[in-house]
Amino acid sequence: MESGVARDGAFMFSDEELDGISGLRRAGDYIEVTCGCTSHRYGDAVGRLRVFVGGDLEISCECTPGCQEG
Repeated sequence: MESGVARDGAFMFSDEELDGISGLRRAGDYIEVTCGCTSHRYGDAVGRLRVFVGGDLEISCECTPGCQEG
């Protein structure tokens, strides 16, 4: 489990739990997953979900050019 995401020795997920997740990025105190969806009306949208060691979530999206909500 040494290669799991850690902070002060506390591991969030083991390598086995994260295997097979595409778009996954590991950092010092969070993991990030790139995701997306397709809307018939608006087209493709890309987003990122970060899960922090402390339990916080951060979501960012790039739904449409010029969107100010994400």
